[in-house]
Amino acid sequence: MKHINISFKNEEDKKSFVQECEKNFHNYLKEISDTVVGKNTDIVLLSGPTCSGKTTLANKIIHDFTKKGKDVKVISIDDFFMERNDSRTVEEGKKIDYDSIEALDFQLLKCCIGDLYKNGEIDVPIYDFVSQKRVGFNHYKIEKDTVVLFEGIQAVYPEITALFEGYDYIGIFTNVEEDVCVNGVHFSRDDIRLSRRIVRDRKFRGASADFSLYLWETVRENEDKNIYPNKNICKIQMNSFLDYELFVIKKYIIEVLSDVEPSSRFYPKAFEMCEKYKSLDEISFDYVPGNSLYTEFLGKK
Repeated sequence: MKHINISFKNEEDKKSFVQECEKNFHNYLKEISDTVVGKNTDIVLLSGPTCSGKTTLANKIIHDFTKKGKDVKVISIDDFFMERNDSRTVEEGKKIDYDSIEALDFQLLKCCIGDLYKNGEIDVPIYDFVSQKRVGFNHYKIEKDTVVLFEGIQAVYPEITALFEGYDYIGIFTNVEEDVCVNGVHFSRDDIRLSRRIVRDRKFRGASADFSLYLWETVRENEDKNIYPNKNICKIQMNSFLDYELFVIKKYIIEVLSDVEPSSRFYPKAFEMCEKYKSLDEISFDYVPGNSLYTEFLGKK
């Protein structure tokens, strides 16, 4: 467990704390990216559970490959989701599957990877999360200096890694790796990611806290079944936790969770999380730089 024991005298203390955390994380991220780029591979599989910082790591890898003259094509496995007709209404007793292999148009993904190797050209679907429908395709041409980065929680699923057998690729896994105790208050690694997801889903997908908490049950089941048992196929593993993040997300998570009614079956969990966050100092999101990993969850400024 990671222990953070800190008090802030003023706003300058808080700003300095964020800057120091960002500096340390930037150096850590650079080490990981340098290792990936140094492998000179043409295929990168980037995985991790929901809200684990995959986008930030992907952007850093893309930037560093580009500096070496590589053309990086990013394929989000989420774009291979099956189209859905169900609404975002929570239905008691009915779970919505967003994370298992059955949630993907696996045959289309298989065909795309096959075309990648055989023809050097692929059509990748574009999935709209709001309408939950496929809205078009991107056409990619693979050249000699092209690196293809497959990004998504599903990148470590055995069914998907099997599609890359016989090819030289590197796997990367990112996650919040340990529980955290802040000034004596315990936050589990799962609750840290859950906080990120609740705030992100409200901001970017218009989801209620009830809906996010409802989906979390299936999300965690899938992680234990399909993600964590397979994460060791990835030779590189990254811890995405930022020491300042619980202080920054405090304002936003309490705001979103306040919509959970006492009659909801998720109210006890929402209340428990709110009480923990209320015990923390608040740090303004204004102190977080615009290129921070944390903008994945709170948005660009």
